[in-house]
Amino acid sequence: MTIFIILLIITFTILIIGQIKSATILLSPIYGFMVGALYSKDEYEDLEEITLQCCIGIISITVIWIKNQNGSVR
Repeated sequence: MTIFIILLIITFTILIIGQIKSATILLSPIYGFMVGALYSKDEYEDLEEITLQCCIGIISITVIWIKNQNGSVR
């Protein structure tokens, strides 16, 4: 039960960050059962792609935003 509450707090935090950053928020079903959270930062020549994901049971919430090297978000 404690893990479920922690994942709910992470999920709401991810959604708030997505709203602040004007990011793409994806809500996806999972075929099976999955629990966990993910942070990924991919760097390319002129931009960075940042991904936050939280999976609770059969639902996956993913927040993706792209940041230019000069710091602006697109």
